[in-house]
Amino acid sequence: MAAPQFIWPGPNCAISRLTLNGLVVNLTLQRPKSFTLLLRRPSWAGDGFAVKVNGKNVAQLPRAGAYVELKRTWKTGDSVSLVLPKTLRIEALADDNRRAALMWGPLVLAGDLGPERRGQASDSPALVTSDQPLTEWLQPVADNLGVFRTVGVGRNTDGQASEVEFVPFYRLHRRTYSVYWDLDTNDSWTKKIEELKAERARQQKLEAATVAFVPPGDAEKEKSFDLKSEESAPDREVGRVGRRARKWFSYELPVDPAKPLALVATFSTQERARRSFEILVDGQTVGEGTIERYPPGSPTARFYDVDYKIPAELVKDKQKVTVRFQASGGNETATVYGVRIVRVDEK
Repeated sequence: MAAPQFIWPGPNCAISRLTLNGLVVNLTLQRPKSFTLLLRRPSWAGDGFAVKVNGKNVAQLPRAGAYVELKRTWKTGDSVSLVLPKTLRIEALADDNRRAALMWGPLVLAGDLGPERRGQASDSPALVTSDQPLTEWLQPVADNLGVFRTVGVGRNTDGQASEVEFVPFYRLHRRTYSVYWDLDTNDSWTKKIEELKAERARQQKLEAATVAFVPPGDAEKEKSFDLKSEESAPDREVGRVGRRARKWFSYELPVDPAKPLALVATFSTQERARRSFEILVDGQTVGEGTIERYPPGSPTARFYDVDYKIPAELVKDKQKVTVRFQASGGNETATVYGVRIVRVDEK
């Protein structure tokens, strides 16, 4: 728990006990002394915030974010205690009040989505809250302080109930998690389900048209496509593994020269810096791209595909080609999460 801010009168003050409910301060002085003790009232402290001097409540407490001023002549053995209740609240993004983090006092709560799974993305359940008050759909788990569970609002991508357990973010280790959540209404969730069905249909058609596919960042599968690179490394975003490079990386991919072909690369909108790159097939540039830095507080990252047409003369009479992602403009390449060769007429 983050401690409240104190402006100390001198070295004779000591914090004697820190608890989940409050902070007790003992003032040990060699002789009586007059001074003003300032205690900040945190904005996250909910109903029940209290300050006591020698066991008696201080009246006329200030608004949240201001200071409690205790001006008196202090004596040896005097004590000051605070009660700092941690309450649940929603912290919405500045530009999107439907997307928010859930807070418990000063602590960020993270939705626990299970163990990390290398090379696999995790679908976050939706929270269909329909504007209900937070305390109606997020309840504390009995005998597990700081752990909460949704009630009646969690939905998986098939529309079935899928409740989520929330814990303070700092407790999660080697777990997949989500901090920011869309708080959907029934109408907005129905629209998302329709969009998801359309995306699944598109993905099935893409799979059927695929000649070759390599998931960058998966060491075993990359090896089978003869990964070569210079200053390249795996990267991870929202549980999905990809590959990026300060210089370049390449794969040997099968082709079908009898069909018009395209290269399909998968990227993410969330990049930590400006990225620019070229894509080459057997040494000839077939595309280039630039992805700007993802500003903090922006909507959640999304993955998307970009198609690059492969000229027929590059695959004529060939069984394989070298696909190379190469940094340009003094920047790294974008992280690439999927590389496909597809038959254009079947896509």
